[in-house]
Amino acid sequence: MIIPPLVLLASLAGRSAAFPATFQSPRDVGCTEWRHCRELALAAADRGDYETFHDLAWRAIQTGPPKDPALMYLLARAQALSGRPHDALIMLGRLAEIGVPSDALTNDDFVRTRQLPGRPDVSARIDRLTHADSPPVTPSSAASSSPPSTTPSWAPTLQGSRFPIEGSTLGGLAYDAVSRRFLFGDRLGRKLVVVGDGMNHAVDFVRADSAGFGDIAALEIDGRRGDLWAVSAGLADGAGALHKLQLVSGRPLKSFPIAADPGPVALIDLAVTPAGAVLVLDAAGRQLLVLRPTGTAVERAMRVDAVEPASLAAAGDEGIAYVADRDGVSRIDLRARTATRVAAPASVSLDHLERIRWRKQALIAIRVNADGTRRIIRLTLSASGRAVTRETTVDSPVLPAGGRTFVAISGDELVYVVDGSNAAVDRPIRGTSSAADFIAFRVPLR
Repeated sequence: MIIPPLVLLASLAGRSAAFPATFQSPRDVGCTEWRHCRELALAAADRGDYETFHDLAWRAIQTGPPKDPALMYLLARAQALSGRPHDALIMLGRLAEIGVPSDALTNDDFVRTRQLPGRPDVSARIDRLTHADSPPVTPSSAASSSPPSTTPSWAPTLQGSRFPIEGSTLGGLAYDAVSRRFLFGDRLGRKLVVVGDGMNHAVDFVRADSAGFGDIAALEIDGRRGDLWAVSAGLADGAGALHKLQLVSGRPLKSFPIAADPGPVALIDLAVTPAGAVLVLDAAGRQLLVLRPTGTAVERAMRVDAVEPASLAAAGDEGIAYVADRDGVSRIDLRARTATRVAAPASVSLDHLERIRWRKQALIAIRVNADGTRRIIRLTLSASGRAVTRETTVDSPVLPAGGRTFVAISGDELVYVVDGSNAAVDRPIRGTSSAADFIAFRVPLR
């Protein structure tokens, strides 16, 4: 059976695992019930209002039956028509993976999607499903009958996904679990690029001409509210900016200027607290900045007495953050405006941590070794958060010296990217070649 352009038989709905629902649209789309959202979406498509079609299709996905193939197809169509052909390709691939065919090979809505470099593999899977002698595989039986997926295994076997971002310098990493996309900041290109999970090519997502980016330094997803945050520096007169974007589409929502005071700012990292406050680390001023959940401007929260501040993480407790610097880690109490050095046993070094992220009473960190190589470690904290009680190594390769390494936490997975042009890792990475520029990994966190 082929999915018609607008609907799929309702009997296919709800047969597979729950579709992620962490995204929340930052604007009112005029509906709360999925059937109503679907009707409004189709009406928007009919009148050619494809951006509204896209937003309503996303709302239908969030509020409708879990992983409903009809709604997934509706979203793929909306993505294609609203100028997001790469996202549409990913969604069509997900449908094929669960054994549901579509008319994407012939439907004019997907003309641009069929022109993408990653299209032949997805098209082949759709074609096999469409022309199979047996009835189409239903979602409930897809696991045993569907064609093999080309998405790499992300378990600690360390298959890496390589992709080129020509002429770019990485400036931040985030992973959107809903759409299964890596988001990267191209620091010098002043844009965001996106790579679909399992794909090997990058697509421009947001450019400076629409978002006002400077030199992008860090990215962070606020999954509770569906926002993507970026911070950039190198703007006029040494200023910087904090940028809020719609996660699903990349649409710029607002930029918050950060003036040079008194000298140029060096904005190097950001973090989002559970309540939605956004923290920014300024290495030049050795200070923390904050945009409060209902704030309209970035404020200077407090100075941080640290040598060469490197990274920032927001803890699970509101008002508590951690800053890594050359010589260790500080626990920041934003309410009391105090900073306390985190203690550690003699066997644990907190020096030279260049990236930290919070997860379940621990800091996931990248530590630079004496020879310049890097290890990803977990620093388990005491109940008070003022001391490290244990260090463990995350199952990952020794990361090569040189270049920039970024890490993000997505649910129960560690996501990180390294410069793969000279990837001197200590274990082979299957299915890759030395010609690629970057390697992205996902590793389960126990």
